[in-house]
Amino acid sequence: MIRKPRRAVLAATSVALVTLVALEVVVRVSGYSQHQIYDPIYMPFDRSRDIPYVHKPDLVQARARGRAVIDTDSLGLRTTSAGAPPGPGRQDEYRIAVVGDSVTFGEGVPRTEDTFAKVLEDTLNRQQRDVTVRVFNYAASAYSVREMAATLEHRMLEVRPDLVVMAIIPSDLNLGRTPAVDASGYLIDQTLSRFSPSSPVAQRLLRGIHLTYVVRDIGLLWIFKRPDMAGALARGEIPDSYRYVQAFRDTADRHAVPHLIALLPRMQGSPWVALPDRLARDRIAHVDLSALGREFTVEQYMASRFDPHPSPAVHRRIGEALAAHVLRRDVGTFPVKAKPP
Repeated sequence: MIRKPRRAVLAATSVALVTLVALEVVVRVSGYSQHQIYDPIYMPFDRSRDIPYVHKPDLVQARARGRAVIDTDSLGLRTTSAGAPPGPGRQDEYRIAVVGDSVTFGEGVPRTEDTFAKVLEDTLNRQQRDVTVRVFNYAASAYSVREMAATLEHRMLEVRPDLVVMAIIPSDLNLGRTPAVDASGYLIDQTLSRFSPSSPVAQRLLRGIHLTYVVRDIGLLWIFKRPDMAGALARGEIPDSYRYVQAFRDTADRHAVPHLIALLPRMQGSPWVALPDRLARDRIAHVDLSALGREFTVEQYMASRFDPHPSPAVHRRIGEALAAHVLRRDVGTFPVKAKPP
């Protein structure tokens, strides 16, 4: 005969299991976690300790975060031609190398053709005929300005760019946001890594449980809060991490490559406040694209119901605005003018 306490434990365990299964079904049906599920597309970068990971080269139709389906070239850059080498460049070619975080990479944008880096390339090629423009997208999820500055120093110069661009959002000024990468090619949030099982098999099983993404987001929102960089910038503060923006400018100047800092729009409001004035005072070329955010409703701006990354429509406006800025700059970086109307 089963004792009552044992029956109570079994009943409680059964209720807990049924509840967890029901919650897992709800999360899967809702689609909450879909934009956070991806293939092991990352690998360590061994030429700089300031760049913990890059994308694997020669990926074909791999699933990235934000429901993006990507190919990468021989450098590991998101591209429309899998495995293609960048080549030495032609005399009639104008090369732009862009670095940023998940926004610039294009999380939430399923087709590479719709990312603002590709829109920038296509728009410049459509609006002038004197050179062929190529844009190289060195962005990766959760890069901070430290990783971006190091990417210019250790990677972007390899394609011999004519212009280098750092595209940032407020969170990029938080140096603690960048995760590590495991042996398989998945990113590991450093704040939550101590709660992750050490066994690769257990980690793989855990990644397959959609409810874990809800628990993780709750933990990051309420328990392990990250610095509010948007709030600091809105108060007119310039964080110490700004030095990496200056380092990006300095590296570009040292190699005689024109630079541009693109201040990307947010879903609501303009967060930059004093930063454009500081950039101007430090003679750092920049463009503030905050106004573009006001062209969209929240629903139009978001990539999907649960994904706050910019939608393809927002990417198109960013790419078009950047192209217009490149064409009208008066510092002589772009060698041609737009086609006459």
